[in-house]
Amino acid sequence: MRLRLLSALLLAFGAISPASFAQVGAEAPVEIEAAAPVRTQFDAAAVEAWAESFFAPLIEDKRLTGASFGLVQDGEVVFLRGWGHEDLGRGVELDPLRTLFRMCSTSKTFTATSLMQLVERGAIASLDDPVNRYAKRFQLPPPYGDQVTLRQLMTHSSGMAGHFTPQGTQIDHPVPVSEAEVAKMFRENIERPPGTIGQYANLGVALESVVIEDLSGKTFADYITEEIYLPLGMADALVHHETAVPDRLAQPYGIFADGSLQAVPFYPKHPLTAASGGVVATPRDMLRYAAFHADEEALSHPELLSAEGRQELHRRHFGHHPGDPGIGLHFYPSVWGGERFASHGCGLPGTTSLLGVLPESRAGIVYSLLAAGPSPSAGDVVGRLFGRGRLVGDQGPGSGGFSNPGDAFLEEFVGPEELPEAGSEAVSSVETDLEALPGTYWTERRTLTGVATLFASGSVVEVSRGEGDSVLVRNELHRQVAPGVFDAEDGGRVIFRRPDPEGPVYLHRGVSSSYRRVSGLGDPTVVTRLMNYGLLLSLTALLAFFWPRPDDTSRWLRRIALAFAVSLLVIPVSLFAGYETLSAIFAEDAFNGATGRFAFSLVLVNLAGLLGLAVIAGAVVAWRRQVWEDGKGALLCRLHLTALAVGVVLTWPAFRLFHLVGLQF
Repeated sequence: MRLRLLSALLLAFGAISPASFAQVGAEAPVEIEAAAPVRTQFDAAAVEAWAESFFAPLIEDKRLTGASFGLVQDGEVVFLRGWGHEDLGRGVELDPLRTLFRMCSTSKTFTATSLMQLVERGAIASLDDPVNRYAKRFQLPPPYGDQVTLRQLMTHSSGMAGHFTPQGTQIDHPVPVSEAEVAKMFRENIERPPGTIGQYANLGVALESVVIEDLSGKTFADYITEEIYLPLGMADALVHHETAVPDRLAQPYGIFADGSLQAVPFYPKHPLTAASGGVVATPRDMLRYAAFHADEEALSHPELLSAEGRQELHRRHFGHHPGDPGIGLHFYPSVWGGERFASHGCGLPGTTSLLGVLPESRAGIVYSLLAAGPSPSAGDVVGRLFGRGRLVGDQGPGSGGFSNPGDAFLEEFVGPEELPEAGSEAVSSVETDLEALPGTYWTERRTLTGVATLFASGSVVEVSRGEGDSVLVRNELHRQVAPGVFDAEDGGRVIFRRPDPEGPVYLHRGVSSSYRRVSGLGDPTVVTRLMNYGLLLSLTALLAFFWPRPDDTSRWLRRIALAFAVSLLVIPVSLFAGYETLSAIFAEDAFNGATGRFAFSLVLVNLAGLLGLAVIAGAVVAWRRQVWEDGKGALLCRLHLTALAVGVVLTWPAFRLFHLVGLQF
């Protein structure tokens, strides 16, 4: 807080120029060499005209409640503007000089910048050293833990899955976080050999922050503030990991059909996950940061990071294929109109942001958007049936989506995106057999061992054969441009690989989004379908209320069937009761790190499983003892009990695939 106050006072007295980004508490920038000519010179009037035509209609159509866009070049602000509201419900207009936005995963670039600083200052000998050499509070366990390098953490290729790790907190934790709390966060091992598959994993970034703290002796927030925010004059920026909502933080809303607003709740970051998404800053602050990264020649602030260090952050370090744009050190490289672009976009509930730099033009862009769909409650849905409530009316958001502002800007002023040359020859591990490609591919951004697998059951990609050498990916046509490499008409690219000749095929959509081909009872779509059929059959157990009960055996069978049906009904109630909206279950429990409700529900699931076994045993007893005696009524009861047993069996693959047996998280 004292550091932010000092920075704010300096800004107030003119020590920090919003346009020139003069340093705070450091010597004047040292020019290490003459500046090279910029590749693209941006015109402020043209940028303003484009931005107004892009964002104003989105605000007017209520597809956004607030937005900001800024451009910096050669350390000077070319354009910075906000549209709409910081808080529509309170009528507070958005101010790009004062409104704070959650910068979500662009925070990872601050983490990468910090690690590169520690390399240049000698605290880290090499990014290719094992992370266990530098982390003092936690050691990655065998069998792969000792092999994981810092570079692999920074390129999401460590072998960690981006599983259901609690991102938030319900309390204010002391910082730095204790060894016990760190160990609690890292419940799961490395799940695949490092360096083979790229998969976005916030948990790896949490470990990076542990390294920064252990080596610097500072908390992550203090390190970022002292080594990046203050020198760059980012007066209002902070690393947020507290339950209190920061002042002037942009508030996103969902808009219902009747025009009423639904505020998106604030989910505070846990101190360990702040490195992956805890940065909060104004658009003006982020332009200062963009100017620093766009200056790859290190004409300014060479004491913070050298030219080589900045270039190292932005260049490609890992990819699945030469045709994959790949990933740098938490920056994603791409090429637009022949010019390099390094960026990181992100999203949290209701907020989307992006940081991008064009080093050859010493330019950078920053945008933040406020947009959320309303989450109706069960009461809203029922009310609509009777023509009343929040879902009735025509005052909601305008129809249709909108293009990515960063892509639209680059298309307009720099040129179209250019994907890397895929080559004409097959490269190692690429799957070239077109007949091996069709099937269901399940996201690798999930735990492979815990109940969190259930929450990734819908993250599948269906692939089928098209005409000739094309494939349909989620029903979108992709034509083969190189062995194993397929491009869609909109420019999207997928790559199919088989890293292990005896193993499964993988589909890669970019370097950080991988899917593994699954089939049979390993396919979540098949298992979910069987589970749904089984649950429908099982719920007919409520009809057991009408079964005759002439003796003790029939009475016990009736009680078991009814108890089984009731347990199935109580499970969803235990998950959803008390929430205003059904979608809040993930947000309020997962983001706030509360697993008690899931634990209770899993107890009920296992109880239902035991009752299901009792139903199967009851069906056997009913036929062996001819319960209910003879006649059509008795036969119908036994057949119904058998159908219930079949329903139980149909749910068993889900218990296995989604790890519903036990209390794993």
